[in-house]
Amino acid sequence: MMTTTAARPQLLTVREAAGLLNVNERTVRRWIEDDAVPYLQLPSGSYRIPQGALLASLRGNYDLAGELRKLDERNAELTEEQVQAALAEQ
Repeated sequence: MMTTTAARPQLLTVREAAGLLNVNERTVRRWIEDDAVPYLQLPSGSYRIPQGALLASLRGNYDLAGELRKLDERNAELTEEQVQAALAEQ
């Protein structure tokens, strides 16, 4: 389960970012090489992409980052235990 964006910055792997945006990992790596998306490079050479900054870097007329903020606000009162209990019920 992904942590909510408001609780703490969510750092995505290249694979996770690609999955979130439904694109190929090579596409995300190309965006990194072109400095088209925000990223952090770890000492190991692998990358982490801040989810909020990634979503904010997208262009278009749909405010996905705004939708995620609304979800975070609606669910701000939930505890991790409540989330886990709800998931266990499914």
